[in-house]
Amino acid sequence: MPKLLKTLKWSPDGCQVKAFNAGEYADGELPERALEVAAQMGLLAAEEQKPDADEQPEQPEQPEQPEQPEQPEQPEQPEQPEETADKKAKK
Repeated sequence: MPKLLKTLKWSPDGCQVKAFNAGEYADGELPERALEVAAQMGLLAAEEQKPDADEQPEQPEQPEQPEQPEQPEQPEQPEQPEETADKKAKK
């Protein structure tokens, strides 16, 4: 038996508004979509709030990582040929 903790005002068609007062309701007395909305709003008693089998539990939000400034690429240094003994002597 679904139990509403607070009054639920729900619009099944976007025009009419239906109010379901807080309290217990017989199975099938509340439309299925109204039960889903009440659960999402936290208006159903705890034993009635059952996540759908195909719904994934919410993951906690991860803090945003600060963006790292891009490091400019260092140009490659051409390799210097090693000086041979004769070139050193000429200097």
